[in-house]
Amino acid sequence: MREYSGKYQEVFETDRTWRLLLQLSIPSVLTTLIMLLYNLADVFFIGQLQDRTQVAAVSLCSPIFSLVSSLGMLFGNGGCIRCASLLGKKDHDSVRSVSSFCFWGGLVTGVLLSFCMTLFLSRTLTLLGASEQTGTPARGYLSVMVSGIPLMLFCQSISALLRSDGEVRMPMYGNMIGSVSNILLDPLLILVMGRGVRGAAEATIIANALNALWLIMLLYRKRGLFSVSLKDLKLRWDVTGGVLLLGLPMMINTLLTSFSGVLNNRFLTGYGDLFLAANGVSSKLRMILSMLIMGICLGIQPAISYYHGAKDRARMKNILRVTLLCTTAIGIALSIGFYVFRDGLISLFINDPEVIKYGSIMVIGSMIAGPLHGILQLSISYLQGTGSVTMATGFSLFRQLIHILLLALMNAAFGFMGLVFSSSATTFVCAATGVVLCAVQIRKNGFSFASSMTEKQND
Repeated sequence: MREYSGKYQEVFETDRTWRLLLQLSIPSVLTTLIMLLYNLADVFFIGQLQDRTQVAAVSLCSPIFSLVSSLGMLFGNGGCIRCASLLGKKDHDSVRSVSSFCFWGGLVTGVLLSFCMTLFLSRTLTLLGASEQTGTPARGYLSVMVSGIPLMLFCQSISALLRSDGEVRMPMYGNMIGSVSNILLDPLLILVMGRGVRGAAEATIIANALNALWLIMLLYRKRGLFSVSLKDLKLRWDVTGGVLLLGLPMMINTLLTSFSGVLNNRFLTGYGDLFLAANGVSSKLRMILSMLIMGICLGIQPAISYYHGAKDRARMKNILRVTLLCTTAIGIALSIGFYVFRDGLISLFINDPEVIKYGSIMVIGSMIAGPLHGILQLSISYLQGTGSVTMATGFSLFRQLIHILLLALMNAAFGFMGLVFSSSATTFVCAATGVVLCAVQIRKNGFSFASSMTEKQND
């Protein structure tokens, strides 16, 4: 077998905390922002058509991305956490088995999901809340997009898996290739060729195909550690169970996010397609904040898993502290910036006074809890990274069920304004809950932050 000279020992065991945070999180954040950029590009170029119905149609279909993302989290993040922990124990044979399962499990799941959604496309559009006005453009967008689900799922799951050994820059380059291609293709297909929302979907599929080619090359280069061979595929619970259970919390969280997105869109449709279009634009600003912070927390997750597997308490405490400080500062800065420049930012996407008016209100409602996103995301990463499957899964369920409950209750009680502030109300409740759960898990793992001053510091 070809010997693989991984980066994990050098990265996790010798770097200082701030350097480690930057080295792990910057590529992850850039990957997240690049993905956001081409997602923003779709809405931006469609918005240049000055047709709020097409903008609303894209917003309607956004929960499908969350559905695909949830499955990517299951195989990708579950595999990443499991492999990082196994690397901390120097168990390379198990890493090969886990990576093979993630590859084939994600591929088969993507093909099945694409087939089922193509078969039930009309029913899917009805469930998403498509109206008589938005139905036609939404069908055009979704009919193209579902054919690319296997590619999207492959890119997300394998990109996450390849981060487990601490070498995170190379997977990022694949996302950059795909995203830049998407951004270049969007104006060509949407505006020049006049394909509208279908062109946006086609650009996304081509971009994911280019990213997939890059990731296949990386898998070949790292074949000494990771495997896609059926010979290494072991359908045993000690292999598959570790991946599925560790990926389950993020899958449930993202899957229920998809459901709450559908519910929110259906409520907004009741007020008119104008409100759906406003949400389609303002939600992109909310995504920038939440996904930037998520990128940081996902970036340091392999370190959490590695230190947990290696029982390195001092480095674990340092990385958690520094990450919390960083994400809180970013949350405060972005919340203030988006609040101050909200009208101008929304007008960049579509110059419609009514969309700007209601979109601005939506930005205000969601930015109130912006500084707390760091606490929330780090809580999720810590519970997952330390293998607390039951607690992490329960927290993910709690978070999304609370959001769904608050959506329904606040819409019934306060109408549109209730919907606007339901997301922030959910973040307040869940951030507080996350702190409590992490405190319990930290003590269960045998250390407390109060004793940190007596231990060797790596900052």
